[in-house]
Amino acid sequence: MTYHHVLVAVEHDPAKLKCVFEDLSEQELMKQFVTPYRKGQDIFSDNEIIPVSDIRKVHVVRTEQTNEVEREAINQQSLQRIDELNRSSDSVVIISPGHGYDPEDILEAGQDVTATYLKGPSGQAGTIHRMLNNSWVVSIVTGVIVAIVAAWIGLG
Repeated sequence: MTYHHVLVAVEHDPAKLKCVFEDLSEQELMKQFVTPYRKGQDIFSDNEIIPVSDIRKVHVVRTEQTNEVEREAINQQSLQRIDELNRSSDSVVIISPGHGYDPEDILEAGQDVTATYLKGPSGQAGTIHRMLNNSWVVSIVTGVIVAIVAAWIGLG
């Protein structure tokens, strides 16, 4: 099984990624994030409503293991690198908890598959629906169809 994680950056802090969904199946990803995003609908994550219009960056990350397991592996690798650097250095000692503690670190663990699920900005899936419900567009299309039919009958 694969797991999907969604990270976003919003308008008021576009440089900071925030993990809004983790450990989703592909079906859950589609239902909870991709479909609402495509329709331009707000995203509901935990107890927070995220207006889709405020989203400035999106990363959909796919991993082979859960968020917790993947980030623990990142942390262990990070601590090993720090230990190796400290052993090989005579004068500098690095003191750090390493990477993997922040939910956003999942970006380092998996494959970014954003382009697989999102082909453009939010709200694009609703474009045709909005056009079909626009009386002005419907009037023009109906007029063109009537003109074509009238011309065809008149030529027959």
